[in-house]
Amino acid sequence: MRAALTLWLLACILTGCGEYKQSVAYQDGTYQGKTDQRHWDNVRFQHDKATWASAINARAQRQNEYRRTGD
Repeated sequence: MRAALTLWLLACILTGCGEYKQSVAYQDGTYQGKTDQRHWDNVRFQHDKATWASAINARAQRQNEYRRTGD
């Protein structure tokens, strides 16, 4: 029992030893990340910002409790 406990404790202690450095090598003047896409740049909104904005406003109004209850 004592040997099993010792092995378990040793395994728990050694789990933290597998860490490695997780820093990004920055190259000056370059962006290495994913390029961002605008919310309206897709087929659903046909690349139109106004259509996207009206869809967002309509969604917000459907979540408005004052309008939903009719008071």
